[in-house]
Amino acid sequence: MKSPHRFVIAATILLCLPVVSVFSQVITPIGDINSVDEQGLPTFPGLQTSDKYTIEGIVINEPTVFWGGSGERADFILFVQDETGGIQVYSGGWYGGGALTYADVPLQVGDRVRVTGLTGSFGGKTNINERHNKDQKFEIVNLGHVGEPTPMPITDLAAAIQFDHTRQTGGEYYQGRLVELQNVHIVDGVWENGGMLTVADPAGGTMQVELRYSTKIPDSPQPEGIFNIVGVFNQEDTETPHTEVYLLWPRSIADFKTGASAVENWNLLK
Repeated sequence: MKSPHRFVIAATILLCLPVVSVFSQVITPIGDINSVDEQGLPTFPGLQTSDKYTIEGIVINEPTVFWGGSGERADFILFVQDETGGIQVYSGGWYGGGALTYADVPLQVGDRVRVTGLTGSFGGKTNINERHNKDQKFEIVNLGHVGEPTPMPITDLAAAIQFDHTRQTGGEYYQGRLVELQNVHIVDGVWENGGMLTVADPAGGTMQVELRYSTKIPDSPQPEGIFNIVGVFNQEDTETPHTEVYLLWPRSIADFKTGASAVENWNLLK
């Protein structure tokens, strides 16, 4: 089992590119940008080109809640989902971009946005980003508040983290979307900022849950027993093939829904 990368960098591309051509009014479905092959390698034809692409979707996290480390400048890490999938929009504070760069565009969970920018890949997923160049800013337009999407229910963790390059099932299907792990309990890990938990479902399937630093989730007591967890379904697989390391990023302690379980008499808890 591969170990997840603890601190996200949304692209590995450090290319100096020529003048960018922009297709700003053509909306590309997020699912098209997320396409991969049998090895989990991205197949989107716009990847690593100088073309910019535009997506529209609903914001499912505040842009500084996942920035994941310590330091003076927060990364901008935004997940947006449409009817076809979810995608990360990233700008790094460590190279001069980051959240302050986009502070003039107020965003909250449930806003519908239009984002235009370059694409790059990291950890098994394709993102919209600046390719580590603060001068390659993406454009964000807030189209108004439509409300948080209903989290997609996940009851079978083993099935949820399976790789399916067609993106009809498993991790590729859920990637970048708001989901809810149902009837789980903690079986491993430390309840601390930056901690990595392992949770299990009634059938014994497991999945990792990362407590990102800026969420401050561990400032609250660790939930006990059986509960549901809402969060962004992410992938951080830095090794080829990119077919593993699916994990959940909850956004706050409010995403831990204690008392929600209908499961009784688990053998796993005996």
